[in-house]
Amino acid sequence: MRLLQRLRGELSCQDVLEVLQSHLDGEVDARTARRVAAHLDKCNPCHHEAAVYEEIKAGLARRRRPVDSEILDQLGAFGLRLTEESD
Repeated sequence: MRLLQRLRGELSCQDVLEVLQSHLDGEVDARTARRVAAHLDKCNPCHHEAAVYEEIKAGLARRRRPVDSEILDQLGAFGLRLTEESD
């Protein structure tokens, strides 16, 4: 299945999770953005992960004080562990 996805130019869940935060921040190139968006349209777990990141991002934006970067790194690692468990 993964080989077929790669031959079609589709991203795997792991591929998407590696660039998801950059994608949500608008920091990926147009081709990657299209491929991630196409994957998110078809994959409920990844779509849910993106929604969770968006909620976290919105919540952090509402905060008045900066969040420690170590906490953000730990949160990102936690998200990756969650997706690894669902594979």
